[in-house]
Order: sequence, then structure tokens, then C-alpha cells
Amino acid sequence: MIRATALVFGLALADSAVAQERPYTALPSPVSATCPGGLCQPEGLLAFFGAIGQRRPVTIVQFGDSHTAGGDITRSLLWRLQSRFQGVPIRLQAHGVVGATLNGMAGREELFDDGEARPDLVIIAYGTNEGFDDLLDPGTYERLLRSQIERVRETSPGTAILILGAPEAMRGDGGGRCPGDTDHRWKAPEMLSVVRDLQHRVAASTGVAFWDWRGRMGGDCSAFALTRGEAPLMRGDHVHFTGPGGDWIGSLLAADILAAYDRRAGGR
Repeated sequence: MIRATALVFGLALADSAVAQERPYTALPSPVSATCPGGLCQPEGLLAFFGAIGQRRPVTIVQFGDSHTAGGDITRSLLWRLQSRFQGVPIRLQAHGVVGATLNGMAGREELFDDGEARPDLVIIAYGTNEGFDDLLDPGTYERLLRSQIERVRETSPGTAILILGAPEAMRGDGGGRCPGDTDHRWKAPEMLSVVRDLQHRVAASTGVAFWDWRGRMGGDCSAFALTRGEAPLMRGDHVHFTGPGGDWIGSLLAADILAAYDRRAGGR
């Protein structure tokens, strides 16, 4: 277990070293209008914060789609957590599948791998592919999301849960109104906002933490804006992040988690 953690940490350090060789460019840090500090229900992370405070090995498990499978976001998050809490062994196990939906998590016969310690934090990072499904039934999706939260709680009592709200993403089949999109090509699927709203509402009603990924990207048209410039943070498909973009969004997620941790420590 320690060896696996060291390997991921080493990769993150290598990526960071490469980034530091580039000329400094200030990256955007949009403010979430939905969740103060980017996180709603930060109290849902108290069990995770408590585990870190005990300075014992800490395990994070993330389930998700291609954003998770790509590895840039999870590496960025892990490296920043390890850098802040030196001396605390932190391991992040990512189960990411390209094209996956929440059905992928639901379809796992065993939620956690045999022989692995029960996680201190489970991150649920789906929603993009559901948002591109025009035939998605919102009621069915809501029931599925609630069932997976309950499944985590039954399988691993006391584990903190964090839902990453679906990020901004776009189709290129017309109807867009983003500034700079002279062809009016790029537009977010309507179902994507439905999925995101359901995630937000379910998180609030079940008391789990929710991160406003879309808001921290910049909200409307951010998936278009982030493809622009000499060093774009999103790829031309307006769905996936570049390497630097994944590191950037992971850094915002880490910053919001750490800010919530500091607020808790200060209040205590």
C-alpha cells in the first residue's frame, strides 16, 4: 500500500517539476455562486478530516468517468493533499472508466476491492455522460444516486462522501451563444443542468458534501472559454481537460477541501 502511494506521489511531483519549468501564467479561479467556497455541506467531510487529524493511513476511493480515468485531476488532488499533510500516508484509488455513468458504480459486484482498507472518503464523480443522454429519466437517475449513497454508508459506515457536480461541457452541433463562438456552434446539453441540479439536491437532502465543479470552471460557456488561448485548459471537444487543465481543476478541488478543513480547525 505504501509503495503504491509513493508511486502516485512521485508521478505528481514529476508533473509538478515540469510545470514549474514553464513561464508563470496566472490561472483562473472563478467563484462558485452555488456553494460558498466551492463546497456545499462541507460538514459531510468531517469524518475524512478527523481521519487526517489522527495521522494514520488515509484512503480515498473515487468512482467516475473519463475525467477520473485520465488521472490528471486525481493526481493533482492527491499531490496537494500529501504536500499539505506530510507524514500522513494518503492513498487515492481511482475507478474511472471512459464513457461511464453512475450505472458503472452501481454495477460493481463489490463496491471496494478485497483486502483494501475501508475508505475514509468516497468521491462520486459522474454526470457528464448522463448529461449528454437526452433520454435520461431524471427520477430514475435520482433514485440511483440515492441508492449508491446509501450503499456506501451500509458498506462502509462512517465514510465521508463527496459528490463532484457535473462539470460544464458542450456539444458542437449548433445553437450556441458563447462570446467568441462566431459560428454559434457550441452549446451545453440541456440535460446536463438537470443532472447537476439533481446531484446538488440529493447531496443536500442526504447530508453529503457537494463540489460545484461547473461554478469553479467559470459557469456558463466556461467549457468554450477554456479551449481558447495559447495554453488551453480544455481540449477541442469541449468536454475533456488538457493535462495542465486537469492539474488546474484538481488544484481548485484540493484548495476548496483544504479551506473547509482550515475553517473546521479554526472553529474548533
